[in-house]
Amino acid sequence: MIRSSIRAKLITGFTVATVIQAAITCLVGVRLFYDRMISQAQSEVTAALNSAHEIYLSQLREIKDTVRLSATRRLVIEALARGDRAGLVQELDRIWRSEALDILTVTDVRGRVVCRAQDSESRGDDRSSDSLVRAVLAERRPILGTVIIPHEVLLKESPQLAQRACITVVETPGAKRREETTETAGMLLGAAAPLLDRDGKLLGVLYGGILLNRNYAIVDKIKEVVFEENPEGRRPGRAVGGTATIFEGDLRISTNVQNPDGSRSIGTRVWSKVYDAVLVQGRQWIDEAFVVNDWYITAYEPIRDLEGKIVGMLYVGILKRPFVQSLWQTVEIFVGLALLGIALVVVIAIIIAQTLTRPVRHIAALARKVADGDYDVEIKPESQDEIGRLAESFNIMTGRLSEVLGELRESARTLEVKVEQRSHEIRHMQEQLMQSEKLASLGKLAAGVAHEINNPMTGILTNASLLLEDLPAGDPRREDLQTIVDETIRCRRIVKGLLDFARQSKPEKKNISVNESIRNSLALLRNQASFRNVEILDALDPYLPEISADPNQLQQVFVNILINASEVMPKGGQVRIHSRRADRAGQQLEVVIADDGPGIPPEVLSRLFDPFFTTKSTGTGLGLAVSYGIIQSHGGTIEVHSEVGRGATFIIRLPTAGR
Repeated sequence: MIRSSIRAKLITGFTVATVIQAAITCLVGVRLFYDRMISQAQSEVTAALNSAHEIYLSQLREIKDTVRLSATRRLVIEALARGDRAGLVQELDRIWRSEALDILTVTDVRGRVVCRAQDSESRGDDRSSDSLVRAVLAERRPILGTVIIPHEVLLKESPQLAQRACITVVETPGAKRREETTETAGMLLGAAAPLLDRDGKLLGVLYGGILLNRNYAIVDKIKEVVFEENPEGRRPGRAVGGTATIFEGDLRISTNVQNPDGSRSIGTRVWSKVYDAVLVQGRQWIDEAFVVNDWYITAYEPIRDLEGKIVGMLYVGILKRPFVQSLWQTVEIFVGLALLGIALVVVIAIIIAQTLTRPVRHIAALARKVADGDYDVEIKPESQDEIGRLAESFNIMTGRLSEVLGELRESARTLEVKVEQRSHEIRHMQEQLMQSEKLASLGKLAAGVAHEINNPMTGILTNASLLLEDLPAGDPRREDLQTIVDETIRCRRIVKGLLDFARQSKPEKKNISVNESIRNSLALLRNQASFRNVEILDALDPYLPEISADPNQLQQVFVNILINASEVMPKGGQVRIHSRRADRAGQQLEVVIADDGPGIPPEVLSRLFDPFFTTKSTGTGLGLAVSYGIIQSHGGTIEVHSEVGRGATFIIRLPTAGR
């Protein structure tokens, strides 16, 4: 069996407990940090998505305003009314160039194209099925929205637009399978307005817009405005890697998300989970997502056409990688602090173990001497704890063994007189030695049981008192007997305090006035010697509600604190006692007892309510511990505030009756 020292066990126990606590703290701390970091990032991208949505709508409204105002131009209306195609083409071309539109087209009241700004010769095709044109012909008011323009219509508008809209589908990790390899339709931010003559007669429809395919103005504006990123760099304090994208269906047609080579990832497709959530279910996605070739904290929302059909998505996101790097940096800090804490605890554990085991090792060394036959040893107890009591028991045992050994030696010298008598005495001494060892063992057990001491103390006190009464007044032994009586009474008082603390009785509560309990306590103390130089000032609120409490126990608490206050002011001073409501609702009362004493040092203040802790030479260290237990059993609290040189203040809070 492997033998290990108490010191090694203490150090191991401290170390294991600290390692477990440090590991739990690291795991929980890192997890909380990560969750908060991701939650903050998700809040940021949610706000960014709202801002991007407003920028998108703002662009739509600008197009609507342009088309609406252009539809009211006199030259356009008059040229259309006269059938002046040359004048109409000239005016449309001027508007198209000045407003930087991709499409600007006029139809008649049947929806047939009269002329196009980019191709004056392309006309006559039917555009009445177009959602913008159809809505204006039906409602005769300006309409705006996002529409999908087929490839054949784009060819008629402009071959360059048809070429811009044509995007090769790029195979993207995590995307849904797609059969088409090329997207030819275009996505248009468009608006249409009625062309009315002076009499309000509908002459036709003017519609126009901006093709989003490979148009990066909106996404770059979102990046610059929302994420405050521009070609010169990112502003301090902003998230790293802010990106924006406009999707046609699940296809990126306008984006500043980059491929590994630094080019824009046009033609890549959205992650399959986002596809299901946004394009199929029609809801927002605010979560992590795989974007082209990296993980981002993202926000997506569907883009709908005039009929409410989902035709695309608007996306904003920030790179997750910087957050992960920040997380690892945090982990390194946590681990470093944990290792430092473990090292510190190990050092402290070694010091504490050394301090605790030094007297044990000393006792063990002396025990080995006793085992070798040297009974003339004695241990000087260095403390009053279990080790101190063990040292006292050891001294009793060795003293008794030494006495028995002396008796055995004396018996050995008389063995020559009578063999039978000597043999009998030796046997008697051996029996006595065994009995002494048993008594020593029992004495060690009895030392830890406080209430067993009370009976022999009673016998000592009774006999000493009787002997004292029998001695005449001038007998010199009276002083020694009086010392025995006084010390025995003091021992009984200590034992009674120990037993009272160990088995505190359950309070017998009833509704009482806390002011009455305070007055009764003061009445008991005012005439005591320790209070002759102490001025007691009371300020008791006469309108306090009753409390449910044991009057005797509560009075014990007040008396304990007041006596302590008087004892720290032997030359006199003031004790102030107040009663008042602790809250506006009247659910708690507060009793404040303050003195002008020397104050309590911080190292004492932290242990003030510990059992058996006292700074007095004659105290047991139980008064405040018992008071603390009484207040706690009444559902209240007791606090102490003190500064050295400025007195001490005890604050007792108790619930009112019915609480």
